[in-house]
Amino acid sequence: MFDCRQSIKVSVFGVVTSLVFWAENPAQAVTFQLSWTGQILGYRAEGSFSYDETKDYDNGIVRKDDLESFDIAFFDPEGNLIKEFIDNHLTYANFNFNFDTTTRTILQDGSFDEPNGIDIGEYVLIDENEPEGLNFWSAAPIGSDGVAIPHVHLTDRGNDFPDLEIGFGSHLDVAFFTRTTAELLDDPTAGDEFGQRMIASQVPEPTTLVGLGLVSLMGLGKCKGLIRRG
Repeated sequence: MFDCRQSIKVSVFGVVTSLVFWAENPAQAVTFQLSWTGQILGYRAEGSFSYDETKDYDNGIVRKDDLESFDIAFFDPEGNLIKEFIDNHLTYANFNFNFDTTTRTILQDGSFDEPNGIDIGEYVLIDENEPEGLNFWSAAPIGSDGVAIPHVHLTDRGNDFPDLEIGFGSHLDVAFFTRTTAELLDDPTAGDEFGQRMIASQVPEPTTLVGLGLVSLMGLGKCKGLIRRG
């Protein structure tokens, strides 16, 4: 069934994101959209980042200091915004993000503080026992079979959003790249899907963005008409 309210949220986010990055990023900057959906409850992350595509990067990897912009927003399973971070690479001291320009993939198979890991959002220690922040981070512990178990988490570190449902352990949601949902929950009926990595997809050139914006706005108009009739 077509969900106009969800379509409006996605369309508005897409239009605003497209226009903002078109206006703020110079011609040499290439922009990618970010997307992730949690394995257990379906929490989501949506955002974008940009860097200068005319420069050479060590081993072809764009890292924190190479970014020109990095914005990320987190949503609950119903699509409601939890929190957004603008220029997160400048506002979060422990920010860690690594993008392979050759394969166009985000490195996230390592631990949060490693060159192939990810640590975005926010994580602040008030004291040794009181962390705070909405944090998206990776880990790769070694299992009993000696094989690494790479995965990412979305964690409400300080329980700042107590009304949000917890999906796995102490985390709002997780994604285990080598474990099925059935394995994680020890429930054969939970599903055989593996957790998904955060993905990046290149944003079209500005002339195409205008078209995308118009399409999104047309969709909004259609939804508004349906809502009036409903």
